[in-house]
Amino acid sequence: MANHITTQKLCNWFIQRANESGTPLNPVKLNHLVILADWWHLHRNGDFLTNERAEAWASGPVLPSIYHEYKDEPPYSAIEHPSRRQPPLEEETDIIPFLEHIWNVYGKYTAKQLARINTAPSSPWQQVQGKREEAEHQQITREHVEAYFQTLAD
Repeated sequence: MANHITTQKLCNWFIQRANESGTPLNPVKLNHLVILADWWHLHRNGDFLTNERAEAWASGPVLPSIYHEYKDEPPYSAIEHPSRRQPPLEEETDIIPFLEHIWNVYGKYTAKQLARINTAPSSPWQQVQGKREEAEHQQITREHVEAYFQTLAD
């Protein structure tokens, strides 16, 4: 149901939300917020939020579209304006309360703190990175995310 939302629409929502609250947002923090929203949505609702899967890069989980959108910017420089290439998330969508919750829980953290959360032991990224024979940029799958949340419940 929800996974018709593009990554860029979620990025735009988080950028607007950060601007409204006066919270600095940079490409690295944005990447981790969208990934956390996607993973938590799968855990709570049984399906991914976005139409794109995160990949396990050496530095942590990455959504390729976010990387490509901001690769020419310094990774820790503030993003001030949403992308004009993608329309904003519709205000009437039922996903807004869920995104507000994600923002309220994780928006206060820095990019580096969010990176530590997303690369913690047992995290979906760590599960993929643990397989050294695998090529870099392996997709983080539903099974990785579900296994991670199972470890949190135990």
